[in-house]
Amino acid sequence: MLYLGGAVGTVLGGSLANRWDRVAVVRWSYLITVVAVAGVVFVPGPGFYLFVALTSVGLYIPFSLQVTLAQDYLPTRIGTASGITLGLTVSIGGLVSPLIGSVADATSLQLALAPLILMPALSWLLFRTLPEPGLLLQKTCC
Repeated sequence: MLYLGGAVGTVLGGSLANRWDRVAVVRWSYLITVVAVAGVVFVPGPGFYLFVALTSVGLYIPFSLQVTLAQDYLPTRIGTASGITLGLTVSIGGLVSPLIGSVADATSLQLALAPLILMPALSWLLFRTLPEPGLLLQKTCC
């Protein structure tokens, strides 16, 4: 489910970004992902798998878009922008995973995953402050 959702999300993210602003696509993706992650945490039974798939799609839609946005925000430091975007994301996830596992062992998986609902919500809030890079250049240019 995760890998299939990731493939769908990656392709869908590119298609949606060709139609609308990348920042808008990322914002909507994170907003939908809040609901999807909540479904993973709180929906029992077979419905759980639908929310796992939606979470995977919702998290992969912005993945490549964030890399290209970072490169557009830092056009003279493309390697740094993509390295920070990818490296920091993977590193933070790797550091936090054992903590989530420890909480799950001590309490329950549901309690350990519940705070993760806030992560896409926080990302959505932060992306509300970002302009599309092309629009930023138009405003400062002429």
